[in-house]
Amino acid sequence: MIKPRAYSYVRMSTDVQLKGDSLRRQTELSKRYAQENGYELVEDFKFEDIGVSAFNGRNVSQGALGRFIEAIQRGVVPAGSYLLVESLDRLSRETPRVATALFLQILAADVNIVTLADGRVYKSGSSDPMDIIVSVVHLSRAYEESRMKSMRVGAAWENKRKNLTTRKLTEVAPAWLSLTVDKTSFDVIHENAEIVRRIFEEADAGKGSYQIARRLNMDRVPPFTRSNGWHESYITKILTNRAVLGEFQPHRYVNGKRCPYGDPVDGYFPIVISREQFERVQLARKARKNRGSGRKGKSHINLFSGVAKCGYCGASMYVVDKGPKPKGGIYLRCDSARRGNDCKASAWPLAHFETAFLYFVRELDLPACKFRGNPPPDSEMISPPNSEK
Repeated sequence: MIKPRAYSYVRMSTDVQLKGDSLRRQTELSKRYAQENGYELVEDFKFEDIGVSAFNGRNVSQGALGRFIEAIQRGVVPAGSYLLVESLDRLSRETPRVATALFLQILAADVNIVTLADGRVYKSGSSDPMDIIVSVVHLSRAYEESRMKSMRVGAAWENKRKNLTTRKLTEVAPAWLSLTVDKTSFDVIHENAEIVRRIFEEADAGKGSYQIARRLNMDRVPPFTRSNGWHESYITKILTNRAVLGEFQPHRYVNGKRCPYGDPVDGYFPIVISREQFERVQLARKARKNRGSGRKGKSHINLFSGVAKCGYCGASMYVVDKGPKPKGGIYLRCDSARRGNDCKASAWPLAHFETAFLYFVRELDLPACKFRGNPPPDSEMISPPNSEK
C-alpha cells in the first residue's frame, strides 16, 4: 500500500529563533507525526521560511509557502497529501479574511492540513463546520497578536525618541564613538576619529575612495572592522555618513526593508567633521560622478569572478583595465595587492591566463571531477610569470 505523502512547512519570523530551539522543535514534530501515522515525509522537498514574517504575507508572496502552493498547482504535490505545520499561525498572521482564504485554498486543492501542536487534522473533503470555525478563531487570534505587537513596538520606538535627552535610542555607535556606561551619551575614540578626519581631508583634497583606501593600507593604518584592510566601499560609507555631523537617523523595518523612521535627530552624536567640509566633500564626489573617472572603453567580463584566488594570499582576483597597448592592457590582479595591502603578487595579462587555463583544463576528465572541497590529485597551481608587472 502506498503511504500518503506529508510535507513539512517550517516558519520563524526572526533569525534569533533559528539559534534557539524553534527549527529543531518544528522539524522533529513533523518527523514524529509522519512516523506515528504511517505517512511518507518528503524530506528532500522541504519548505522553510527562516526570518520571514507571516503578518505581511511575505511567506506566500516571496517565500517557501508560496512555492508549496505553486507545487500543488503544478501537480508536484499529489492530491491527498498532508501539509504539516506546528500551528496555523505558521501559515499566516494576516487579516482573518486573507488568512482564511489561504487556508481554504490549500484544502480546496485536496491537500490536508495538520497542526502538530494539537494534533488536529483539517481534511480537504470534510463537511464538519467546526473545522472552519476553529481555523477562523486560531487565525484571528494570530492576526490580533501580531497587530498588537506591531503597535507596541511602534509605541516603544516613539517613547525612546521622546526620551533622547536622558537615554540614547540605540547602543550601536559609529566606529569612532563608544556609548558611555550610563548610556546617556557617547565618547569619542580619538584614534579612530583622527582616521575619519584624515579620510575627509584626503577626500577634500580631491582623492577618491579607492585612492584613500589604498593609501591607508600602504600606511598600515588598522581598519575599524575585522576585514582584510580598508576597502573602497567602506571609505564611501564613512564619507556619506551624516553621523560625523552629529546626526542620527532612526530606522525601522517595513515589509522586511529597513526604512528611515521620522526626522534625523541633530546633536545626537559628538561632531567630528565640520558641516562645511562635509558639504564640500559631497559636492566634489557628485562632480566626479557626473564628470566620470577612470578609463572608459570596452567592458571586459571576468569569467573567473568569485573563483580565481591569489596563489600568494588567497584574495579574489579582479580584472583591471590599464588602457590601450602597448603600455596598457587587460590584467588579472589580486585584490589585496590592488588595495595596497601586504600582498606583492604581480598582475597577470588576462589573455595569458585564459590561454594557460584552457590548456590545463583540456587534459581534465570533467565528468570525473565531481568533487567537493578536495582538488583532483593531479592538479597543479598555475603561477603568474615573474616578469609581468
